[in-house]
Amino acid sequence: MEGFGQPMSKASEVGVSTAVNDVGQAPRRGHPPELEGAYLLVFENDSSRIVRLPGTGEVLVGRGETAQLRLQDGAVSRSHARFVLKEDEAHLVDLGSQNGTAVNGERIQAPRLMLSGDIITLCGVTLVFHGPSRSRTRRPLLTLGAFRQRIEEELERAARYERAFSLVSLVCPQGLEDEAAEGLMGQLRLMDVVGRAGGGQLLVLLPEVGAEGAGAVVTRLLRESGRAQWRAGLACYPSDGCDVDTLLSGARAAAGAATEGQAAAVAQTFKLLRVGEASVVVADPAMLRLYALIARLAKADLPVLVLGETGTGKELAASALHHWSSRAGAPLVALNCAAFQENLVESELFGHEKGAFSGAVSRKTGLLEAADGGTLFLDEVGELSLAVQAKLLRVLDTQRFTRVGDTRERAINIRLVGATNRDLEQEVKAGRFRQDLYFRLGAARLCLPPLRDRKLELPLLSQSFLDEACRKVGRARMTITPGALELLSAHLWPGNVRELKNLMDFVAAGTSGEVLAPEDLWDSLGPAAPEGAKDEEGGAKEGAADAVQGFRPIEEEIRHLERSRMQAALVASGGNKTRAAELIRMPLRTFLAKLKRYTAADPSFTPGSPSREG
Repeated sequence: MEGFGQPMSKASEVGVSTAVNDVGQAPRRGHPPELEGAYLLVFENDSSRIVRLPGTGEVLVGRGETAQLRLQDGAVSRSHARFVLKEDEAHLVDLGSQNGTAVNGERIQAPRLMLSGDIITLCGVTLVFHGPSRSRTRRPLLTLGAFRQRIEEELERAARYERAFSLVSLVCPQGLEDEAAEGLMGQLRLMDVVGRAGGGQLLVLLPEVGAEGAGAVVTRLLRESGRAQWRAGLACYPSDGCDVDTLLSGARAAAGAATEGQAAAVAQTFKLLRVGEASVVVADPAMLRLYALIARLAKADLPVLVLGETGTGKELAASALHHWSSRAGAPLVALNCAAFQENLVESELFGHEKGAFSGAVSRKTGLLEAADGGTLFLDEVGELSLAVQAKLLRVLDTQRFTRVGDTRERAINIRLVGATNRDLEQEVKAGRFRQDLYFRLGAARLCLPPLRDRKLELPLLSQSFLDEACRKVGRARMTITPGALELLSAHLWPGNVRELKNLMDFVAAGTSGEVLAPEDLWDSLGPAAPEGAKDEEGGAKEGAADAVQGFRPIEEEIRHLERSRMQAALVASGGNKTRAAELIRMPLRTFLAKLKRYTAADPSFTPGSPSREG
């Protein structure tokens, strides 16, 4: 084969760039032959030479004239051995030579896969095999959909093995994404994943890297990029979120808050807003925009309608509207419209004269007068009767009111903020709420999202509420473990922020450890005790009488059904947790978290064992 066996003197051993390649052509300038493919360094007699190997094909080694690699040693057989090269692999085969072929001192009896640096001995000749030097395999730049799927896989792996990982949002000028990605590929591990999110944004998944390690990685990426205008945001599992959307949202929000050339973590991007004597932690992008809107609305005197589920923080939003306004020095007066009967609500709002009705033994100043100059907050405004709604509409239109039992109108200067968890549009259609009052109250509306849609704030709020609760009971600060965070994230929080705060108050008062662990939450968020469970005295636990009668709380019924279905799926899958989760269409990480809780609460709940409740 032309090009094999080109001699090189001792003086030119270092100058391998002058060797002739396997097709008889000089290598390209600046590209030594060892960078272009596999080769052999041949030591024979008192000289050495380089012999290039083809990418695909066979190379016969021997003393005969037909050998592509022809040797001079008389002890070498005419057809001694053969290199077989295919698909980036090279195998060496001894052809039944009289004196044999040795690789790394061991005589070979079968085809031997060659590794770079292997030393081959053929009698008095030594060959050193060098595989082709290649740059690292270029990984594909994933689409956003494929990248999300990869995060889902990492979430399941991390939950199964209780490991951490980090997600980075790297923002660069639009049009430079491919250039930035090319630079990232060479700086990351092979296990790291890079995706494209559009708008000059790249996403990087760093498996097995926690917050501290990820911060060092991101700092290095920014430094070695040499681009001062780039910035990055960092979110870590589980401390910053336990699902794809929360982690992505957190990383993007952190990148948006970072300055050019710098990185920011989710934990650095939250805002602690002062509202009178209270404070509120805000980190979710929707909530950040909502409180920015509240700050703007506070400067106006428009009536505001605050909408949201029970416990989402409607009263806190109303308080911010007041304390951030020019009325902050005047009273903020609140009335829960659902807490009074219809005839009492009117008296509470408007006040009454002595003798206005049975039991009115003295004159009373209503809340409208008490709020003069300030703000009146009507919580659960959808509970007002139509008659009171009509009078309230007049107050809004004229800023005047009349006490119950009086004929004289009085002027007031108030701002009205209403709040409700009802769908007032449906209430208007049903005739239970006045349309004109709805439009008047709803000149500006604030819609508070539920806590289950604000999971970026959940770790921050949990720790903040827990710190506050620990201070109240006079105990040292507690930290929240990753397992507990996973459990908190999986809960749907029907009571929203109020439910979370109450839970942290209970934890601070009712637990003794220095950390909040999953088992501390099982009584509140975990499985109910099995049927027939006994207390320490051997008697039925509280609520057992209801169970005997065939009734128990609906939450317990749901947990019982979930537990039974999980147990049946484990039995059907032979204890394979991944398959069991698939059978009941439950995310694997949720399945694993719930399985831990159920097993801890009832040791008989194990894969493949019959359920005690079954």
